[in-house]
Amino acid sequence: MNFLEKVKTKDLTECDFSNEVLEGLSLEGLSLCFSTFTCASFKNITFKDIDFTECFVPEADFVNCKFVNCNFERVNFQRTTFDKCYFENCSFKYAFMGLTKFISCDIISSNMEKAQMLDGAFVGTHLKNVNFKDAILKGSHFQESSLEDIDFINTDLRSVNFKSSTLKNIKDVEAKFYGKKPWGGVSSENHPLDEYNSEGVD
Repeated sequence: MNFLEKVKTKDLTECDFSNEVLEGLSLEGLSLCFSTFTCASFKNITFKDIDFTECFVPEADFVNCKFVNCNFERVNFQRTTFDKCYFENCSFKYAFMGLTKFISCDIISSNMEKAQMLDGAFVGTHLKNVNFKDAILKGSHFQESSLEDIDFINTDLRSVNFKSSTLKNIKDVEAKFYGKKPWGGVSSENHPLDEYNSEGVD
């Protein structure tokens, strides 16, 4: 049974939707907990009040999608790509996002506390009021992105790069970071890029 057929039954937990291709939908109030979306493709979809808790979403693609009040806690997003997506009031707490990419996205008032995003990427992305407390972002990079009102408290930022990004109102108590921090609302393009590469020896 495919995704659209399962929506009619209202029971979408613990389902396998691998390789599904979905476009032009508006979904609200669904529970997709523990479901699998390997190599799935989503385009022009609005997700509102959707519970993705502990879903497995490797190598999936989301293009021009909107997520409002969605729960991604403990989701596994290996090599997943979000392109031109909008997130508001979403929780990624404890999510695993290895090699995940956010390209030209907006991430607003969302929680990534204790998430693991190793070697991930935020490219051309706007982040405002995002909580990365206790998250592991080691090896990730923020490129041509804007970060405002960001909580990096006790965040692992080792080997993180902020190339050509703008940072404003950053909280970084006990953050792990190599070298000079590019905080304080200063655009990195006005300074040598090596100031914004968190490189060092573990």
